[in-house]
Amino acid sequence: MKKTLFLLGGLVISLATTAQVKTPQLSPKAEVEQTVGLTKFEVEYSRPSLRDRDLHKDILPIGEAWRFGANKNSTISFDTQINFGGKDVKAGEYAMFAVPGEKEWKITLYSGTENWGLPEKWENEKVVAEILVPVKTNKNSVETFTISFDNLDVNHFDLVVEWGNTMLPIKVKLPTGKLTVASIKETMKGSPSERDYYNAANYYLHANTELNEALKYVNKAIEMNGEAPFYYIRNKALILKAMGKDKEAIEAAKLSLEKATAAGSAEYIRKNQESIKEWSK
Repeated sequence: MKKTLFLLGGLVISLATTAQVKTPQLSPKAEVEQTVGLTKFEVEYSRPSLRDRDLHKDILPIGEAWRFGANKNSTISFDTQINFGGKDVKAGEYAMFAVPGEKEWKITLYSGTENWGLPEKWENEKVVAEILVPVKTNKNSVETFTISFDNLDVNHFDLVVEWGNTMLPIKVKLPTGKLTVASIKETMKGSPSERDYYNAANYYLHANTELNEALKYVNKAIEMNGEAPFYYIRNKALILKAMGKDKEAIEAAKLSLEKATAAGSAEYIRKNQESIKEWSK
């Protein structure tokens, strides 16, 4: 009995010594993943809040370097080369730092990413990009430091930084066109599928380039399908129109309308009717 009590007591003591106090983080960590075009991004940062403090008087003095968040340095990674605020940057993971200014902020991408806040020793050779971003004013104050992806396009977007009444839209440009064309050419060397032909035609149509190739590819997709759906035929009509072949475009739109009507697609019925009317003028 005494032995049993002794063992139970030891277990209680063991549990007590391994317990840890859990407290909430005042600047919680955030991870944001976003694919734009063909480039995948990930941002990791900790998010401090104002909590009734003045941004520049109490937290970020004008002209002093800042870790761009709280705790461990904030990082951004991407898997293709990009243009960051006017500077070309290779794929990789980088820390983000800033020097706040009244009219513009200096934003730096830095190849050393394992710092707790600012690097203990700043190494200029690790600076991969340094840009100046004009300050814009938010009408409504943003309580918690926020980094977001906005104004998304396949070729560019804004990396938007907001805190208090300060907003910094960082212009980012992407090599989506170059990557897509390379992918199309590489795929066409092998055994492209029906969908590969359709996607290639669709890309060239919306990029308004290589329209002869686009027509060849959409025709191949239609041929391979056998009973091509209305949206295949719709894209062929749009490609023909972009090439200035209005008569052929109208005929393709009529066929797409017929197929859309049979499929019960109200959207494509409307689109084709509008196109036929417009192109027939």
